[in-house]
Order: sequence, then structure tokens, then C-alpha cells
Amino acid sequence: MRLGVGASDRLADGIAIPFFADGAVVACKHRTLGPDKRFTQEAGGRQIFWNLDCLADETLAGEPLIVTEGELDAIAAIQAGFPRSVSVPGGAPAEPSDGEGEGEGDGRSRRYAFLDAAGPRLAACREIVLAVDGDGPGANLLHDLARRLGRHRCKWIAWPAGCKDLNDVLRVHGEAGVRAAIASAQWLALEGVYRLSELPPVMPPPALKSGVAGLDPHYRLRRGDFCVVTGLPGHGKTSLVNEIACRMAWTHGWNTVFASFEQVPQVDHRRALRSFHASRRETEMDLAQRAAADAWIDRHFAFVVPGEDDEVTLAWTLERVAGAIRRYEASLVVIDPWNEMDHARPADMTLTEYVGFAIRQFRRLAKKHAVHVIVVAHPAKMQRAKDGKYPVPGLYDISDSAHWSNKADVGVVVHRDSLIDDRETLIRVVKSRYHTAIGTPGEVKVVWDEGRTRFGRG
Repeated sequence: MRLGVGASDRLADGIAIPFFADGAVVACKHRTLGPDKRFTQEAGGRQIFWNLDCLADETLAGEPLIVTEGELDAIAAIQAGFPRSVSVPGGAPAEPSDGEGEGEGDGRSRRYAFLDAAGPRLAACREIVLAVDGDGPGANLLHDLARRLGRHRCKWIAWPAGCKDLNDVLRVHGEAGVRAAIASAQWLALEGVYRLSELPPVMPPPALKSGVAGLDPHYRLRRGDFCVVTGLPGHGKTSLVNEIACRMAWTHGWNTVFASFEQVPQVDHRRALRSFHASRRETEMDLAQRAAADAWIDRHFAFVVPGEDDEVTLAWTLERVAGAIRRYEASLVVIDPWNEMDHARPADMTLTEYVGFAIRQFRRLAKKHAVHVIVVAHPAKMQRAKDGKYPVPGLYDISDSAHWSNKADVGVVVHRDSLIDDRETLIRVVKSRYHTAIGTPGEVKVVWDEGRTRFGRG
């Protein structure tokens, strides 16, 4: 026949199956046709796909590639109208390759050298049907080929009852059965890739109003989002974030984990949280008011507090925060400020790459644990304008990387023109990734109410 298969001169009642490369015979396999299925190969032959030259046929470039475990299976596919069919040269392995230790000279590596021999023509195949035998060794071959060829372009066949390969299908169901089997090939499962109908329904988390004066149209809090707050030192970033945490606890019952490396929980946090609860300065509270505030603080707030010898690295912080989220059922995480952490980045990572990596970890924390994450980050040192005032910073002014602007779901800037005689504060939401859900960018001017320790409209 045109594939060169004919009577064997080595085996009685056998056939010879030549292997061609660029039209020349480079190997030959002999096999019996009886039930014993004995094989022998001529010495010195190359290990290549049987029917390798079909990959060079440009007229077949749009067709799927059928890969079989044996030459007779590939012949069955060709007979049924799939000329772009090949067979592996050495059958299926008794055990799958684990992909480790496949250095030069390793038997498992040599077994699949025929894939390299196929070169870029194999790499160009967009759809590959792995029509291997439906048994244990066939499953091993399927595993090995899929890992080497890429699961994203591989299909597999669920064999009809009583059949384990294409040759069986041809004998039992004829050419139409072979065509039907190949047409029914299914894509290999690819982790993380689904049709919409295969995904479970998801109810988007609600975007909740904080109640901070004038802020709700621009910034509503939602579990799974990542927010960055910036502004010059002393301009009210921490006061705003503390108020947001307090209002979310008061109105929605949210619990907060504070990792605040510039504040002492027993002093600074307690004063701010007590004052919000009682709506007055701590110095003006009586014992009952302090006791009620302290009970409320213990219900809704937890604190990550490093020891004297702890290096507050990104990994250290994330580990403690994740543990606190689970233990205290937190909905909000505050890192304040980013700049006070110990940023010992790997030697092979630039500062920009490290910041991008860190933000991805914060975003992953938010998604994985269904919490809202707020990171406070100082801008780089800014120069005063001619009028003596500092310009309003933006997210691109944050130290170390533009990733703060590019990767945040929400970006907030807190700014005052003067720290001495002007208590008006500008809260500007400069970034909102999901306008319809969490608010549109915009700004609001508020005044710090020292007596009630919160922001109010001026």
C-alpha cells in the first residue's frame, strides 16, 4: 500500500511497517498478525513518529493531529479519512513519567525523543487527539504526551463498549465508527479554564456604605477588594482609615485586623477607638464609657504586634494577618503604613518587581479570605510650590512603584493645604475599578471634628 506496509521478510505471517522521514525509510518494524503480537525492529533505525511526513503536508495543516499507540490504529484513522495520523514508535510505558530526573541518558527521556524529532511542525499543531489505548499503559502514555505537548491542545477519546483502540473500533463499527469516535473526542481538563455554564453561580459581595461624611458616592467597601490610601505625613490618612474601620464595625458588624506599625495598640489605637465609640475625647470619658468602649474594641478589633526581635517582612505580615482573619472572623484588614515594613526583597528582583509582587499578595489575600484590604502608603518626598503649599499627591507619587496606581481596586488621597490654621481636609478618590458597584472617582471636603473625633462636612 502507499504507506509502505507489506509482507515481512523476517516473521512468518507478519508484516513490515517502514518509518519514513522526508520520503526516505529510516526504520522498519516487523510484527505478527496473530494473537501473540510479536514485534521486532531492524537495528539502527531512528525513533520517530510513524507517518511523520504527514506533518509536512501543508494541505493538512488545518486538520487535527491524531496520535495513536500503534501503527494499525493510525492506519485505521487514515482509512476513515484522517490522513494526519501518526503513531508513537515504542508503544505505551508500564509506568507514567513523573517529569523528574529526565536528564541526558535517562530512559524516560529517550522514550519521548521522537517528539523532538518532529520539530516545529509538531509545535504548530493546534489540536491533537490522543487516541491511545484504553488500558493502564495507554493512560500512562496519555499522561506523558499531554504533559509534553501541552494539555491546552490535547483531546482524549472515550472508547465504545468492547473497544480499547481505533483498530478495535474499525473491526466492530467500521469506518463510520472510527469517524464517530474521533469526532466525540473531548478536551482534556485544564485546571482554571471553564465555559461559563461549567462555573458555579457567584453572588457578588455587596458594596457597603461606610458613612464617612460625603464619601459613600465615591467609595463603598466590598469584600475581596484592595484599596490603597496615600497622602503626606500628618494629613489624616490614619484618622480616615480608623474612622472607616470604626464605622464598618458600628454599622455592619465588621471585624478589623490592624497591622499598624507606627501605632501602639494599647495607647494609640485604644484612644482612637474609644473616642469614636463614645463620640468624645478619651480624657472626657467616665469609667463606664471606657468599659463599654473597651468591650466593643475586643469584639471587633484585633492587632498584629511584632516583637522586638521580629523582622516585619511581607511574608511575616501576611502569615499573621491570615491567621488573625480566621481566628477573629475579620472582614477588613489595615496595613498602616507599607513604608514601615522590612522590605528585604530577593536579590534577583527589582524594587518595582517586588512592589508588584507584594500588591499581588495583598490582592490574593483579599480574594482568598473575602476581606477588604486597605494599605496605607506614603508618597515620595514632595517639594513645596511657590506659595509654600505642597501639591496634592497622586497614586503615582507613592514611593517605589507605579503599581500602586495600576493594580489597586480603589485609590484614595487624603490632603490638607495647611496643618496649622486650615483643618479642612480633601478626600479624593482617584481610582475606582468598578464604578457601578463601589462608587465613582470624585472628591469631598471634610473638617476634622476634634470633639467627636471624626470627619464631618464643613
